[in-house]
Amino acid sequence: MSKSNIIVRVRYKKDMNFQKLVAGWCNYVSKDGADGKSLRNLSSINEMYEKELGIYDDTKENEEYYIWSKNGDSNKKDIIKELPKDKSGRMWNIVISFPPDFANEHGLKTKQDYYLMTKSIIPNLILDNDMDLTNTKWYASLHLDTDNPHLHINLFEIEQRRKKDTLNRTSIKYLKSNISSYLIDNTKFYKEQDYLFLGLDRKIRKSNFTKMNDQLFFNSKFRKTLNRDLLKLYDKLPKRGRLQYNSKNLDYCREDINKIIEKILYHDTIKYEFEKYYHSLEELQREQQKIYGKSKDNKYVENKIKRLYSKIGNDILYNFKVYNSKDFLLKQKEFLEINIMNMNFVSRNIKKKSTIIRHATDLYKLGKLASLTDSDIKKLLSNWLKKSNINYDVDLIFSAVSSTRDTMNVTDFYKALSHLGYSKNRYDNLKNKSFYKNVRFKQFIKKANHYLMVERKKEEQYLLEILEKELQGRDI
Repeated sequence: MSKSNIIVRVRYKKDMNFQKLVAGWCNYVSKDGADGKSLRNLSSINEMYEKELGIYDDTKENEEYYIWSKNGDSNKKDIIKELPKDKSGRMWNIVISFPPDFANEHGLKTKQDYYLMTKSIIPNLILDNDMDLTNTKWYASLHLDTDNPHLHINLFEIEQRRKKDTLNRTSIKYLKSNISSYLIDNTKFYKEQDYLFLGLDRKIRKSNFTKMNDQLFFNSKFRKTLNRDLLKLYDKLPKRGRLQYNSKNLDYCREDINKIIEKILYHDTIKYEFEKYYHSLEELQREQQKIYGKSKDNKYVENKIKRLYSKIGNDILYNFKVYNSKDFLLKQKEFLEINIMNMNFVSRNIKKKSTIIRHATDLYKLGKLASLTDSDIKKLLSNWLKKSNINYDVDLIFSAVSSTRDTMNVTDFYKALSHLGYSKNRYDNLKNKSFYKNVRFKQFIKKANHYLMVERKKEEQYLLEILEKELQGRDI
C-alpha cells in the first residue's frame, strides 16, 4: 500500500472562554517557521523569484501576517475583536500536509498558491458538514518548519448550531478528493467558484429550490411549453405495461421524454451544473484514454448521460403513475382547489325553483369538494346567479342548500358540471390547460439538479481512484 501524499488530521477543542481558545490557536500558528509575508505583496511569479534567487524587495510592507481568511491577510487582534466576550465555544483544528516534492510538482510553490487552494476547498468542507457559510469563520496559516509543508486551519461557527463535536468522516474524504481535484489541472471537477454560488448550489440540494423568485426563474412561457410537452407525452403513454424509461414498451415515445428532459436540463437554474457535469465526463474519458489507450468502445460520456436521462425520465413517468393511481374525486379536488373560483359557472334558461335549488346544490357540493369556506361558497353562488340571470337572494339559497350531506360519485360529478355549463370535454380541456401549472415541473428540475450533484461527486471519486497511484495511493 503506497503512502498518501495528502495527509489530513482533525481535532476539536472546547473552552468556556472562546476568545482565549482562538487566541491560543493564533499564538501557536504565528510561531517561527510560519510564513509571515503579506498576501498583498505576493504574486506567484515574484515569490518564486525571491525563493530561487534570494532576492527580497525591502520596499514592501514590513508587517508580518501569519494568518489569512477567505478575504486575505488577518491578524490576531482583528480576529479576537470579532468574537463575543465571555462566551464558550468550540473549534476544529485541521492540519493538511504534503511531501515537498509532491507539493512543488502540483503547483503549491508559494504562499499565494496555498491561499488560493484554501479558498477553493474550505467552503466545500463547511457545506459537506451541513453548516451555513454565513455562520462560519475559518483562518489558515502556512508552516514550513518541518520536512513537509503544512497548513493549519481553524474552523468554527459564529453561532453554535452543529450538534456533533466531530466533523463527518465522509467530509474529510471529500476534502482530500477536492484537494486532489484542485491540484490536477487537467481533471478539475470543481473550478474556483464564488462563495454565494456555492451556498446556492447546496441550498438546491437541501430542497430550498422552490423558494427562489418565480418571476425570475419560472416564467409563463417556460411553464406553458413544458406543460404542453407533458400533456403530449401523457396522452401517448400506454395504459398498460411497464412504465420505465428504458422499457421497450416506451420505444415509440422516448423522443418525447428526451425532449422534456432536455428542456429541464437547459433551464436557466440548472444548465450551468449540467454543462459542468458534461465537461467533467469528457475530461475523465480523456484521462481514461491516457491510461488505457483510445478505443472505439469507450462510450463513457454517452453511457453516463444515458444514465442521467434514465433517472430524470423515470421521475417524469413515476409522476404520471402516481397521478393516475389517485382516486378520481381526489384528482378533481386538487384541480378545483386551485381553479374553481375562476370557472364562471352558468345555467341557462332555468325558471323552476326546484331546478334552481338542485343546481345550486350541485355548486355547493363542488365548493365543498374544493374545500371552500362558507363565505367563498356564497361568492361562488352569487357569481353563478348573476351570470345565469337568476333573481334569487344568495343568503336564502345558501341556507336552502347548505344542509345537504350527500356525497358525489363520478356520475354525480359530471352531471353537476353539465348543470353548471361545463360538458365533460370542456371541463377536461380546462383541466389539461392547467395541468401541473404551479409546482410539478419545479420538482422535476429540483430532482434533476440533485442527480447532477450526486453523479458529479461520483465521477470525481472515480477519477481519484484511477489516479491513486500518482496521488494518494489507496489511503483515501
